[in-house]
Amino acid sequence: MKKTLFIIIALSFFGCGLPKNLKVAENKDSSVIGISLRTVTLSIFNNKPETVYFVKLDEKDENNLGNRIIPSNYVRGDYAYLINAQPGKYAAVASFFTQTDNCYNSFYDADAIKSTVIDVGPNQIVFIGKIKIENRMKNLYQNIEQNGDKAQLHYYNLLKTFMYGTFYCGSLISAEKNKDLERDFLVKTRAYFKDSEWLPLLDKSIEAIDK
Repeated sequence: MKKTLFIIIALSFFGCGLPKNLKVAENKDSSVIGISLRTVTLSIFNNKPETVYFVKLDEKDENNLGNRIIPSNYVRGDYAYLINAQPGKYAAVASFFTQTDNCYNSFYDADAIKSTVIDVGPNQIVFIGKIKIENRMKNLYQNIEQNGDKAQLHYYNLLKTFMYGTFYCGSLISAEKNKDLERDFLVKTRAYFKDSEWLPLLDKSIEAIDK
């Protein structure tokens, strides 16, 4: 039951049109965060996440270890989104995907998390970048407890109650961000966000990057 419920929640935003409640900004400061992320297992399996877990970091949080975890609320194409994010500092810390009816969770190490840190201002569309994470497993049981670094252990302890399945230690393979990747993100996001209040902001962002 727990596994089934988690899958339903994770898939509820996957590959569908933008939900009505996300088509409008909650307030004048609301922003959108997007990330392109893949996890690679055994150098063979390349998976898109069905959920990416973000942390909103406070000034007092050291080494990107925060407690305010917010799951992505929309996934489409190559991107996972946090829509109606409030201004502040964010990072991606973990992700989830399913394959052949099994659940897989990846917790990112300190270097991987650092590569995703981004400052979000009011009323912005921000792109973290194109991130690739390697899923590592040394122990089938207690993999994170025995092999995780401080960041992985911290976020695993915060999230494990809500998770089911296999747990990987995620390490950074690559992190890319450039004008072409950002423009592609904005153009595709505009198509995904059609008939929403975000279109003027997306048009403004595309115009700015084309100057």
